[in-house]
Amino acid sequence: MTPDVTTATASDRAWDGLLGMLGDLTAVVREDAADDRERREGYRVLGRVLALCSELTLDVDPEVPRFFPMTTAMRQVGGPNPDGEYDLASIQPGRGYRITGERGTVTYLGFQVMAGTGLSPRRQAAYVSDRDLVVGPDGRFTLVLAPSDPGTGEPWAAIPEDASAIVVRQYVADRGAERLATYDVQQLVPSAPLAPATDEEVADQLTALTWTAFKLMTLHRSILPELVTEPNRLVTAEAAAIGSENTTPDNLYMLGSFDLGPDDAWVLDVRPPDTRYWSVTLENIWHECLEPARTASSGTQVRFSPRPDGTVRLVVAGRDPGVPNWLDTGGRRRGFLVLRWLGNPAPPAVEARVVPIPEVSS
Repeated sequence: MTPDVTTATASDRAWDGLLGMLGDLTAVVREDAADDRERREGYRVLGRVLALCSELTLDVDPEVPRFFPMTTAMRQVGGPNPDGEYDLASIQPGRGYRITGERGTVTYLGFQVMAGTGLSPRRQAAYVSDRDLVVGPDGRFTLVLAPSDPGTGEPWAAIPEDASAIVVRQYVADRGAERLATYDVQQLVPSAPLAPATDEEVADQLTALTWTAFKLMTLHRSILPELVTEPNRLVTAEAAAIGSENTTPDNLYMLGSFDLGPDDAWVLDVRPPDTRYWSVTLENIWHECLEPARTASSGTQVRFSPRPDGTVRLVVAGRDPGVPNWLDTGGRRRGFLVLRWLGNPAPPAVEARVVPIPEVSS
């Protein structure tokens, strides 16, 4: 039964807003896709974005916090690093939390606290990298996050009263050699008794789902949109320039879009900076990674072979040119490339040009 407009509750209105957003994003896919393949991928990305956002907003209980993965082997939306792991826990504003875990041997580990509730824009409110963690001889660590020092004597980082989520990033240089970190989170004060969700709480969850999905599906319009109209070049951006809520402050980013014909290759000659981790990722026009479990569309410094002078030549093309360091577009005409340099080094020198594939092969 359709609610009468004069008696509709907050959750009714939020659900209607979600349905309207689906129509708006369908129009975005149809308007922004350059060909049939991009349109089909757009529909698939929209479905995966909805799956992620339902977990982020509906499948969480801040009274019983838990970390869950934001990416899976097949769900790589929102421009993640496929050579990384991303976990999120929703938390209650104003509360204190204790994270305990084992550091592992993964190249990089960072804890980011997000703040903002309701329709307030999310922002980064605190950040603790692996260099800041106090790790014992057994590899274990404890980190307390709270608005004020709880006086437990444990390592503590201040968070604001409107803190609403904890995001954990792990960057893996070599999955065959590194052991991932493990961790858990608990409230400092036991959770309150379970109570039925109120109309306002459900409305807030649905509204958060709506706006998060819209944001993730329109990244190509909102983050450096000039990249789409000015392809085959790279721009340098610090994390703040592309949204601190989307990135880690430990990274320097170089981003660009490619627009290639079937016989074209985008060649990038890079002199990597002295940093413990860097990676390259190809994405489609919707900022979804290009099936990294099946294709050679991404990699870290471990994968890419340097030349005798220390530079690395990356070759972006739709078919194998028969040279090292090929990044496979899967035959797509358009997409994005993201370079991540850990440690905020000075921007490295990069020469980029489009050449025929036979020229690269020879």
